[in-house]
Amino acid sequence: MKLKKVLALLTVTMAMAMTIGMIGCAGQTADGGEAGKETPDMAEMDNQETEKTGEITELKFYEHADNEKLAQELVDAYNAQSDGVKVSLSIIANDDYDDKMKVLLSGGSGVDCFWVRGGSEMRQLANNGALYALDNLIEANNMDTSVYGNIEESFTTNEKTYGLCSSKSCWLLWYNKDLFDASGLDYPINLTWEEYTDLAASLKTDELWGGVVPTWTMNLGASSAGEYLTDEKLEKTRRYADYMEKWYVTDHSHPSVEEMTGSFALSSFFAQGKTYMMLNGDWAFQTFPDYNPQFTWCAAPLPVFEDVESGTTVGSAACFSIAANSKHPEEAFDFIKFCCYSEEGAKIFAENSAVPAYSSEAAIELYKQNVTAPGVEYVFSSNVGLEKGLDNNYDELNTAFNEEITSALVGNFSMDEGFENFKRRREEILSR
Repeated sequence: MKLKKVLALLTVTMAMAMTIGMIGCAGQTADGGEAGKETPDMAEMDNQETEKTGEITELKFYEHADNEKLAQELVDAYNAQSDGVKVSLSIIANDDYDDKMKVLLSGGSGVDCFWVRGGSEMRQLANNGALYALDNLIEANNMDTSVYGNIEESFTTNEKTYGLCSSKSCWLLWYNKDLFDASGLDYPINLTWEEYTDLAASLKTDELWGGVVPTWTMNLGASSAGEYLTDEKLEKTRRYADYMEKWYVTDHSHPSVEEMTGSFALSSFFAQGKTYMMLNGDWAFQTFPDYNPQFTWCAAPLPVFEDVESGTTVGSAACFSIAANSKHPEEAFDFIKFCCYSEEGAKIFAENSAVPAYSSEAAIELYKQNVTAPGVEYVFSSNVGLEKGLDNNYDELNTAFNEEITSALVGNFSMDEGFENFKRRREEILSR
C-alpha cells in the first residue's frame, strides 16, 4: 500500500487555515471599517490589557521565540528613547505562534502590535479584519516605503498597507566544504538545476547524501524564475518537479519525502556532516551554528534554470503589524516605525544576524561583522524576487500543489496526474 498517510500530514495546514475564519468578526475590516468588541472569554487569555497610566501609554508587542533576543533589544532601545510610551514584550513558542496569534486577535485581548511571518499570512489577517491599515500614518510620517524594494508589495492588499517590513531573507545553496575538499571537486558555485541534480547523484554513496532539499516549497526553482502557481502553463514548475522526482525517487541522492516527514529537522540533518549540499534560507547564518556542526559550512547562490541569470533567487520578508483592536494605533505605529524604518532599528537587526529590510551601509557592515561564514556576500549581491505570488488565495494554492505533488512523489499516481489534479483544484480555488 502506498504511503497516502504522507498526504494527510500536509492537510493539517488546511485545518490551521480554517482558524482564520474566527477573525472576521473582530477588528477593523480590510477597507478600514470599525473594530469589533472584545469577547470576555478571550480577554481571560490575556488579562494585561493595554491601557494608559498617567502620561505613559503601555503597549503590548508579541513576537515568536526565535526572535526573543532581537525583539527584547528593539523594545529596550525604543523604551530608552521614549518619554510617553512603554512597550512590553510577550513571547510565544515558535510552533504555537501563528495559531495563538489568530486566537488572541479574534478576541481583541490587548494586542497592539506583533510580528507577522510573511506577506501571505498578513493578507489573510488583513482580509479578515484583524489588522489596522497603515497608509494614513505612513503618509503623516512622510515615509518612503520604496526603501524596502519589491518586498513592499507583499504587505498590501486591496490597495492598503498593513505591515512594515522588518527583516528579509533569501534562499541559498549550502555546502559542506570539508566533504568537497576531500572529494577534490570544485565548490558548487553558480550551478544550474541540471548541474546540481547531476552533481548530487554523483556524490551519493551508502554513507553520504548528495544533498537535502525540504518540501516546504515545491515550486522553488520555478518561482525563482518568476513563474508562480497562478501561471497557466506551469512549464518551469513541471521541470522543477521532475528534478524533485530524481532527487527523492529515481537517483535517491536526497532523503525522500517519506524520510523527511515527522520530526525531521533540516539543519540538524545537515549538521551531522553526512550531506554534501542543502537548500535553505539565509536565516541559517543565524540559526545553524546552534547545531554545532563539526565542519566548515559555506553558502553559494541558489541554482537556476539555464535561461535565468546566475545569482537570481527568491525570498520573503517578515513584517510588524498593528492589531485592528489596538487602543493606541498611533503609538504602536511609532514603535514599529522605530523598529522597521530607522538606522537604530536596522542596526539591532544586523547585530542579531538578521538582514534588516530597512538597510544601510552601516547595518550591512554590522551584519557582516556578526556573520563570518563564507558566502555571506551572496545575501546582498543576489537578485531576490518574491517566493510566493500575490494572489490572496496563494497559500491555498500552495497547499493544494504540495499535496498533489507529494502524493505523486510517494507513488500514489504519476506526476502528470498530480499536475492535472492540481489544475482542477486551482480552477475551483480561483473561481470562488
